[in-house]
Amino acid sequence: MKTAEEMIKTYNVMGPGGMLNEVRHQYLEMAEGGTGGRLGFKPQDSTCMHPDGPTCREYNYPNQPDSFFQEVIDGMGW
Repeated sequence: MKTAEEMIKTYNVMGPGGMLNEVRHQYLEMAEGGTGGRLGFKPQDSTCMHPDGPTCREYNYPNQPDSFFQEVIDGMGW
């Protein structure tokens, strides 16, 4: 699992735009205990039974505390 610092570096390289805006929205939600929304598809390695696949948080960030997302938010200035 990547650290908050590694995620900040990754997102800074992305630059502004649609994908980063979506990530920002997801992180803001997950910092407050949310799921970040459903992925909208079911990855092949997912055991999730929901038709829209797993949530962003459960698939990409399992076991990450809310504080992880807040650290990235603070580091990005969101």
